[in-house]
Amino acid sequence: MFIHKAKPSFIYILPIVFIFFFLFGCNRKQTIHQTDLDNLYAYKRTQIQKDSIANKYSKAGYEILQSDQSKKKNKQIDSLISKLRWSSNTELFFKLVKTAEQQAKEQYDISRLAHLYENMAVYYHDEQQLDSVYTYYLKAEHLYKESKDSIALAENIYYQARLLYEVDLYQESESKLDFALNILKKDPKNPINIEANQLKTFYKKETDKDIIQGLIVLEQIYYQLKKDKGIYTILPKEKFNLAFANLCLNIALNYIDLGQLSKAKDFCLEGLDNAKNIKANQIQAHLNWSYHKILYQQGLQKNIVNDLIDSYNTYIELNHPFYAISLSTYIAELYREQNQTYQSLNWLLKAYELADKNKFYKQKKEVIQQLLEAHPTYETQELIAELVNTSYFMEEQQNKIVKSFTKIEFDTFILEQENSILKQRVILLYFIITSVIISFIFIFIVVRLRIKNRELIYANDKQQKNEQILNLILEKENIENQTILKERNRIARDLHDGVVNSIFTLRFNTQLLQIPNEELKNSLIKELIHLEHVIRNISHSFAYHDVLQNKSFEKLLNELVNKQNNENKTDYSFECNINLEYLTNHQKINIYLIIQECFQNVNKHANASKCKLHVAFENNYIIFSIKDNGLGMKYNSNHGIGLKNIKERADNISAKLKIESESNKGTTLLLSILAESI
Repeated sequence: MFIHKAKPSFIYILPIVFIFFFLFGCNRKQTIHQTDLDNLYAYKRTQIQKDSIANKYSKAGYEILQSDQSKKKNKQIDSLISKLRWSSNTELFFKLVKTAEQQAKEQYDISRLAHLYENMAVYYHDEQQLDSVYTYYLKAEHLYKESKDSIALAENIYYQARLLYEVDLYQESESKLDFALNILKKDPKNPINIEANQLKTFYKKETDKDIIQGLIVLEQIYYQLKKDKGIYTILPKEKFNLAFANLCLNIALNYIDLGQLSKAKDFCLEGLDNAKNIKANQIQAHLNWSYHKILYQQGLQKNIVNDLIDSYNTYIELNHPFYAISLSTYIAELYREQNQTYQSLNWLLKAYELADKNKFYKQKKEVIQQLLEAHPTYETQELIAELVNTSYFMEEQQNKIVKSFTKIEFDTFILEQENSILKQRVILLYFIITSVIISFIFIFIVVRLRIKNRELIYANDKQQKNEQILNLILEKENIENQTILKERNRIARDLHDGVVNSIFTLRFNTQLLQIPNEELKNSLIKELIHLEHVIRNISHSFAYHDVLQNKSFEKLLNELVNKQNNENKTDYSFECNINLEYLTNHQKINIYLIIQECFQNVNKHANASKCKLHVAFENNYIIFSIKDNGLGMKYNSNHGIGLKNIKERADNISAKLKIESESNKGTTLLLSILAESI
């Protein structure tokens, strides 16, 4: 026997384990991203609506902040932040944001942190602090790139494109929008994809051809949503109605530009029908404005201003000056067409005041130009000076926005570069530490294996010597066993051929004797028969030691069963489900002879058609069962001797013996050996 040196194969696995732990075990946690439908379909809320949201969620927010379990309530905190970003309770909003930001950084949950920054952007967007909006969107973009969440990144880029479009940075907006749409190709039913394709149609409307191409895209989206109406697999019902109403408005506006007023009217009516039960009053105001504009252009409505004032009041209530200014100038144009100079001037002045108050220089410039064109006698010199200043301020504001956004992008880029360098340094540091640890472990294992190999070599030498000694002992025992076996066989032959034959001759001669005491004669014959049987069994016992040396006990029993034959043509069968090699030779010999004796009794006396030998293990006992369907047990002298021998052999191996017999129903012999005695 050879002992091989242990091969340190697991040494090569250790570096892989460490690298796996470093790459995956140190990865940041990622919260599952869900599309922010409230931001996607954001609309202006009135002060009453903002107060209502604050009243509804403030109590729960303060309770979480005061709770010791706040760290375990991430989802509740995030949900409250998403609600309170539209509320008037800005203090609670920022407290929750601070708590959530700290938790996200502690847990390395970059997806949650990115979504938190987007919530901040939404809040600042509602407050019209656009530079802060862009800053937080860029922060979120960086984190989404790090987490490799492409759909979340596409959504974020779309929000940036929408923001840039609002501040008239069309080229930059379109570039970002194309990037987002390219990512979203693999998810055509994503609501972001639907809204992004709509925004795409706004960039170029210089000719009717451009408008028609845009309408093709819009109507494709229209039929896609129309097909989903009532099913709501793309959007939930409330958001679906809002999106569908807004889409109908955009299609109607394009048909108005093409002069196809009937189609525009149909889409306006469909949009108004879907806008009935939504909370976005500004969509209803837009649709109302467009619908009455169509009726006016068709000559179906003369007193249009009263209907448009509802939309104007909605814009004022929502603090949405951009649309209020546009509608004011449109109403002024209507009064001008009707030669109502005073009303026209009054509405233009309203538009001027709103634009000036909110520093909407582009709209202010347009209003001044209309004042100069429609009312040349109204403070002309002052308006010309104001127009020049407004043009200057508009250019300055645009430059300021461009510089601000460019600086934000540059600062974000620098921050990303610094983070990337820092990350590389951290990775390098981890790699060095890991390499050092692996080296120490490698050295330790190599030294340990060398010591172990020496011990194994020593143990191998010792074992080889022990095996040599054992082989000598076994060889000696084998010689002794062979000698004993030969002597046993010789004694068995002498007993069988000599003593048994002599006793048989003596019994035969005794039977021939003519003596007056017949009872004594029979008694002597009986004793001789018994002596003959005992000696024969002794002879067989010696002989069976030889038999058991070369065959399995199960095979011997099977051969014994197959050898049985009698005048009644008894069908013998054998079934064994356990290993019998755990029995000792002494047990095997006695069991074999007991079974042989039983078979002899069946052959001579049972008159059975079937006899079965079955061996099984039950309740820690090996049970040998011999069952026939013969005449049953009849106790005569011969059976008496046979049963006595069986009982003696059972006692000799400490086995339990049980015999059950019923007339004309057969006999069953059960021999049970306790497994613990094996």
